Amino acid sequence: MLKKLLAAGTAFCLAAGILSGCSSEADASDVVASVGDTDIELGLVNFLMRYNQAQLQTTYGAYLGEDYWQNYGADSRTSILENIETMVLSEQHMEDYGVSLTEEEETAISDAAAAFMEGNEEDVLTAMSADQETVERAMTLYTINQKVYTAVIAETDTEVSDEEAAQKTVRYVFFSTGSTTDEEGNTVEMTDEEKEEVRATAQQVLDAVKSGTSMDDALEEAGEDRTSITASYGEDNGSLSDTLKEVANELTEDGQAADSLIEIDTGYYVLQMESMFDEEATETRKDEIVSERRSDHYTEVTDGWREDTEITVNEDLLAQLDFDDTWQLVTEETETETTAETAAETSTETTAAETTDETSAESAESETAESAETETTAETETETAAESASETETEETAAETESETAVETESESETETETETESESETVSETEA
Repeated sequence: MLKKLLAAGTAFCLAAGILSGCSSEADASDVVASVGDTDIELGLVNFLMRYNQAQLQTTYGAYLGEDYWQNYGADSRTSILENIETMVLSEQHMEDYGVSLTEEEETAISDAAAAFMEGNEEDVLTAMSADQETVERAMTLYTINQKVYTAVIAETDTEVSDEEAAQKTVRYVFFSTGSTTDEEGNTVEMTDEEKEEVRATAQQVLDAVKSGTSMDDALEEAGEDRTSITASYGEDNGSLSDTLKEVANELTEDGQAADSLIEIDTGYYVLQMESMFDEEATETRKDEIVSERRSDHYTEVTDGWREDTEITVNEDLLAQLDFDDTWQLVTEETETETTAETAAETSTETTAAETTDETSAESAESETAESAETETTAETETETAAESASETETEETAAETESETAVETESESETETETETESESETVSETEA
């Protein structure tokens, strides 16, 4: 069964949602939680939860497995409610940070919600507890939360010294003597003669590197059809193993190679110091440190709000939002022309999650290569996706909670631009569990 939804968009974009209805007879206006004097209605939780469910299913569906929502749906439901609680707390403290919504922003939210309601089928709207008031409430909370988040992290100290962020970069290659698996799935151990051949090849590469040959050229000369790996690290970060880091810290100049092979249970490493002070990696680390500080500060502030506020949850009512159905987004593109006008300038800071993900890509690559060469047990792809899907990091992604709040905002500085944009018509497929 397909249900077609139209994404609403003006200055704000509400990605159209997806939903399965709750199986209980609870009323959407029933209060499922209270944050101080502010009540959170079941309909708002259902609205944002169904959108989140569909987003995760669309993104990770190939890895989640058939029973994912039955096994982890309750965790997702709790996380969504906690995110809403944080948004309500931001609303309650918005005046402390000089945050408010302009008339233009309020109008844009109202228009976007109306377009959402008009463009979607009644049965889908009912299933997700969507009405004009609920959609506006979700968009309003998100917008306020984003602006408060930006104000809170602006308090963070962004000065980071070279000494604090200093990064070294090494180059290495691993020669494995570990077991392999044949076509029939049997474990095959290397013979002593084969292990000696591996050690001899590794030694050949090391000798060549020590004589001035680049590691990649040395590998080619040794008949190895592969390249070396680089990894950056500092005192408290990096994916380099302690074994390699200990040897690397004994090297004193760029280009210097370890005196001997680094032997572990499953093979040999050839290691070379690429840079004693990698300026690019150090600048990247500075960005990471600032992101970590912002995340820590935001967490500290919101945790303080929670400690000072009485928060109650009706767990029995919340549990009535079930996961008997699986929903998925299917997107169609149509062209619409809209004119967006705003009078507020919201300085959208890059969130800690964005920065961390972007700047840790190189480390992740190195860690993957290294862990494949050592005896570290790899998690299955399904488990990884499930963990990613069920994790919600409000403090790091408050500025872009697209998968958890079903909304995006984009403010322009006192300009009126008429643009031809592409808005998305989205369809939702429902699969009975």
